[in-house]
Amino acid sequence: MNRSGTVRALISLSRAQAGASGTKDTPVSKAIALSLAAALTFIAGCEEKQATKPVAPAATKQPAAAAPAAAPATTSAPTTSAPATSTPAAATPAATAPAGASVSALGLAFPLPSGWKSSPPSSPMRLAEVAVPDASTDPAKACSITFSTAGGEIQANIDRWAGQVQDSSGAPSKPNITKRQVAGMPVTTAEMTGKYAGMGDSTPRENWTMRASIIETPSGLLFIKMTGPAEQMAAAAKSFDAMVDGLKKQ
Repeated sequence: MNRSGTVRALISLSRAQAGASGTKDTPVSKAIALSLAAALTFIAGCEEKQATKPVAPAATKQPAAAAPAAAPATTSAPTTSAPATSTPAAATPAATAPAGASVSALGLAFPLPSGWKSSPPSSPMRLAEVAVPDASTDPAKACSITFSTAGGEIQANIDRWAGQVQDSSGAPSKPNITKRQVAGMPVTTAEMTGKYAGMGDSTPRENWTMRASIIETPSGLLFIKMTGPAEQMAAAAKSFDAMVDGLKKQ
C-alpha cells in the first residue's frame, strides 16, 4: 500500500472511533490523533528512504563485438600442365639441284643456266639446240649450242672441227684439249678461236670461238658444240662446263 492509501485508512478509522464516542476532543480522540501523526511521520520516513535509495541501473548487455570478417579465401585457378608431346624432328630434305629448264640427248639430261633457252632442232642431224643470248640482247653477239651424235674416233672429229677454224695464217687452228670424267663417263673438250666457217656458212666469221665436248655415253658419242663471238664465249665458259658437269642419266 502507498502513502495516500495508508492515510485514508487511518482517517477513516479515526472518524469511526470519534463517531462511536460522540465527541471530537476527548482524550481518546487526541490519542488517536497523536497516533496518526506518529504513524504518518514513520510512513513518510520510510517512503523517503525508499525514494532516495539509489537504484543500481540495470546492467545493459553490451552487444558482443562482431568477429572480424574472415578474409575471403584466395583460390588459385588449378594449373593444368599440357601433356608432354614428343614432336618428331623434321626430316632434313635431301639436297636437290635447283628446278629449272633442261635439255635431253642420248638418254642424258643437262640443266640449262639461267637465260639459256632450248629450241627444236633445225636439222635432222641434230638432237637438240640451245640459244645463249648476250646481255646486250644484240643477236650478232649471241651464241648457239648444238647436240648431235656421230661415229668415228674422238681425235678424228676434233681435227675435222679444227679445219673449220683458221688461225691468222689461214691454217687450221691448234685446239686446246682437256679431259675429265663426268658421272662415270669420259668427257673430252676441245676449244679453238680464229676465223670460223661452219658447214653451210658462206661468209667466215672473224674472232670466233668453238668449244666442243665429246661425251662417251653407253649409247655412243654425244657431241655438244658451242660457237659464238670470242668475248661472249669466254664469258659463258663456266656456264658451259657447269651444264656438262650437271648431266644426269635418265
